[in-house]
Amino acid sequence: MFYTVLMTTTLTRTPSKLIVIEVRQAALAILDEKGPDGFTVRAIAKRANVAPMAIYNHFDGVNGVLEALWIEGFEALREAITFHSGDPLWDLMNAGRGYRSFALGNRGLYTVMFMHRFRNFCPTVEAEHIAARTYQALVINVERCQQLGYFSNTRASDGAQVVWAACHGYVALELLDINFAANRDDTFERLLAALRDGFR
Repeated sequence: MFYTVLMTTTLTRTPSKLIVIEVRQAALAILDEKGPDGFTVRAIAKRANVAPMAIYNHFDGVNGVLEALWIEGFEALREAITFHSGDPLWDLMNAGRGYRSFALGNRGLYTVMFMHRFRNFCPTVEAEHIAARTYQALVINVERCQQLGYFSNTRASDGAQVVWAACHGYVALELLDINFAANRDDTFERLLAALRDGFR
């Protein structure tokens, strides 16, 4: 009798990998629909159809979920802004476009990365290094543009900071729905052109 119960429990238990996937999807859905205010262990567990204790077991609580989303976001963003076409200037413009596409297509991740400071959440050193590598990808692109005569009067890291700040500011206004451009795509292209020509 005990053996039968044990076998039934083992066979019906949700695999750990599936729990992680379901929690991730639930967390992002909550961020997209309700924003940071609705981001709690209880809400995530209910949405993922798992016990709250499963989130503590697999993620060590809500901060572990945030850490996982932070890392996923910055790794995906680095991929979105990295181009190697042989034309550094073209790559830099596409990095800007990739940044915007990532932000608009991954609002939940972008919220964790940039748009909200979650109480008691502090990324680990490993997570901060992943974020730094994402920024470094943009710095390297600026360094390549310097070989063409762009960004000649500034440090590459400073030039990258200006590009990042401009792109973030634009997409943040879009995400908050307070961007009043008649054509947001065209206006963003003008922003990128202004950055490019301003550093010529």
